[in-house]
Amino acid sequence: MVYMFDSYYQNLIHRNENGNLTLTYYSVFVRENEEFSPPQLTIQDILRNSKNSGCNGYVILITNGLQTMDLLQYAERERLLNIQGFFLMIHDSRLFYSNMKYLWNRIINVIFIRRHSLIRSQSGKNINYDWFNLETIQYPIPGQYFLRTYYVDTWYKGRFRYGKNHFANKVLDLSKKKLRVAIFEHIPAVTTNSRIFYKNYEKHNNKSVGIEFEIMKIIANKMNFKPIFFRPENIEITKWGTSNNNGSYDGLFGEAVEAKATFFLGDLHYTLRHYEILDLSSPYNTECLTFLTPESFTDNSWKLLINPFTLYTWTTIIFILLLVASIFRGFTIFYQKQILSHEKSNEPSSLKIISMIKVQEINEIYTKKIYGLSPFTGMQNCLLYTYSMLLQVSLPRLPEVWALRVFIGWWWLYTILITVTYRASLTATLANPIARITINTIADLAKSSLPVGGWDENYKDVFSSESDALLNKIGKNFELVNDEDEAISRVAKGAFAYYDNIYVLKEARAKRQLLESMQKNEALKNNKNLIADRDLHIMEECIIHMPISIGMIKNSPLKPQVDRIINRIVESGLVNKWLSDVMEWSQIIEIKSESNGPKALIDIRKLYGIFVALIIGYFLSFITMIAENLYWRFVTAKDPKYDKYRMDIFYSYKMK
Repeated sequence: MVYMFDSYYQNLIHRNENGNLTLTYYSVFVRENEEFSPPQLTIQDILRNSKNSGCNGYVILITNGLQTMDLLQYAERERLLNIQGFFLMIHDSRLFYSNMKYLWNRIINVIFIRRHSLIRSQSGKNINYDWFNLETIQYPIPGQYFLRTYYVDTWYKGRFRYGKNHFANKVLDLSKKKLRVAIFEHIPAVTTNSRIFYKNYEKHNNKSVGIEFEIMKIIANKMNFKPIFFRPENIEITKWGTSNNNGSYDGLFGEAVEAKATFFLGDLHYTLRHYEILDLSSPYNTECLTFLTPESFTDNSWKLLINPFTLYTWTTIIFILLLVASIFRGFTIFYQKQILSHEKSNEPSSLKIISMIKVQEINEIYTKKIYGLSPFTGMQNCLLYTYSMLLQVSLPRLPEVWALRVFIGWWWLYTILITVTYRASLTATLANPIARITINTIADLAKSSLPVGGWDENYKDVFSSESDALLNKIGKNFELVNDEDEAISRVAKGAFAYYDNIYVLKEARAKRQLLESMQKNEALKNNKNLIADRDLHIMEECIIHMPISIGMIKNSPLKPQVDRIINRIVESGLVNKWLSDVMEWSQIIEIKSESNGPKALIDIRKLYGIFVALIIGYFLSFITMIAENLYWRFVTAKDPKYDKYRMDIFYSYKMK
């Protein structure tokens, strides 16, 4: 409990401290000339600490009503009071000026003490009769300017006259009183379909009106009040609202600051900045905030022949190909130098035993064995035949050396596995639609250097985090856009990325798909060519998962009861049902768009890779032909041993 008193009531407080007061309390002495705009730091600390420690009772016994008024206004504005607590204060007519109406619509558990005195003459003596009336205010306060109090009880001769509950709960049953509800239409909170139910919200309907509109209908029914729904002026432009130079706000926040409504529907984020302007209910949902991005027109069909394997796989295959070709060449060199040369050097001694064999026949046998190695006699041949085996092309003939035959057999097993894998992947590539190139992560978006933007200036705060370099890079290109249709059009042209919750982006994409479908049908009817825009894609990675709440006037006394109702609604699963209703239309459009999407057809576009490979092959062949001619002209033809009439002798010399 917090006691605040001036010198007049100081003795009363100290008298109660002598034994009657057993609660833990904070005590604040107020001087006659005390200023409360702002109050002393000591008083601010006491009020703040008392609120944090759970104090819910305030006894304000200050004779000067102006001091009480300044204190309450400042403490309420800075959230230094537990508004849902109980207040006891001295009645003063200055507390009921019209500019205090907003305050008594927030501090409703209040009792005003009004002292009455009556002097009567009995037996020649004047007897003073004192009693204290306890009065309170009605909630919500009716009318615009006139404030009045209502009698509750009387304290007379140390006891209450009625002894009833002086702090009755005023929000359980609002007796069909009217409360204004400001609306900013934003999916999935409130849809445009809700407009026809502003005057008769209890009317049965089959249209989705939005999650928050449905929640408000239940809150109104449970708390027994009549909501007066309205859309603030220029809300489509001002939306949540921005701060003006004079400190005021427009949009939904402007209605909250000026206390023109009790509830505020508009998909409000559960953030500290919003909490400074209004009260936020318990979150009823969490939304993924991300970007709507364009799909790339880049077609990688020209890479058809290399798509089946990754870069690392191709690197490994090429490395193994070169390694195996080198091993084949190594086998050949080893066999020529270590085995055949040894056999030939021993042939003359064998002539002594087999005299019938001539030297010419020995040379023919040696030449035949060399011919048995002929597929792999040169490095170029080793590469060519190793590569041909990888493509399942058979050798012109098998070498007669069994070591090479065994090695070739195992190489064939490897080539079968690689070939089958490659063909399966290539078949899958041809059988599926052309892969879309999309932006799915924050890193992809930062790399794309696309300008980004959204309609609220607070969105930019998310990208000002010093701990994330990628978000900072994205935030440098952040723009404020008020026209959503224009922003979506820029996205479709591939020049923008639009930031909002995923449900708004799905709805926007569905509208764009429907518009493009209508334009395509119109172009077909009129035999016109239509330049199609890029398809829209919603980035898979969320920038942030944002809790969403219903807004209430700052320091609203309805918050505890509203929180209890919303928690029950969430537990019942109704929020998911209403969300499904809101997104039903966009889901239907999405399904239709997918059914009319690209089919898995093998057309000439998918075979671009074949022509690319053919062109590259012809180009390399042409370059090779030129290189061979240059080598022949400037190297071979200028060799001293060269004789165009005795080419066999020349090549025999080269082979030595």
